[in-house]
Amino acid sequence: MSDSDDERLILVDVSVFITLAAVDAVELLSGLAGRLVIPERVVAELVDDRSQAALSTARKEGFVDVERAETELESARTHLGSSSDDTGDVGLLAHALTADGSVVAVTDDKPLRQTCKALSIPVSGSIGVLVRAVDRDAIDAREAKETLYAMDEVGARLSASLVRRAERLIDEAEAG
Repeated sequence: MSDSDDERLILVDVSVFITLAAVDAVELLSGLAGRLVIPERVVAELVDDRSQAALSTARKEGFVDVERAETELESARTHLGSSSDDTGDVGLLAHALTADGSVVAVTDDKPLRQTCKALSIPVSGSIGVLVRAVDRDAIDAREAKETLYAMDEVGARLSASLVRRAERLIDEAEAG
């Protein structure tokens, strides 16, 4: 891992965390290169028992931090078109806007992805987490595809074309 990877801030949104928790795959986040943070406002949206348990385990294992966004909240609300709403999206975007150095937003939420892209904030999602896990040999392609199909079954709303694209990316990651 390079120094820039060590310095990278990886911000995980509720959409990805809940999906990974639902398929018992939160540990795949632990291998992402950088410091993994779930904004406090995102944590407030983790209301189901499975997600809360997964977060507790991740924190105990030390691969995720929870932090509160203190600044850039108004700017984040403005960019998201949210007048006073303190959602996880606002917290995540506020963190991204205040990050010193490299930052990646990990979200499956389309409006948040679009806002991040418009602000030149790199974006990944739950499929990117799977592909990266295969790339670093944390799981093989078969396991990644099983996880992908399980994600679709728990409500990740993956289109058939997205599933095919994800399968291809997983195969390419395994091929090296």
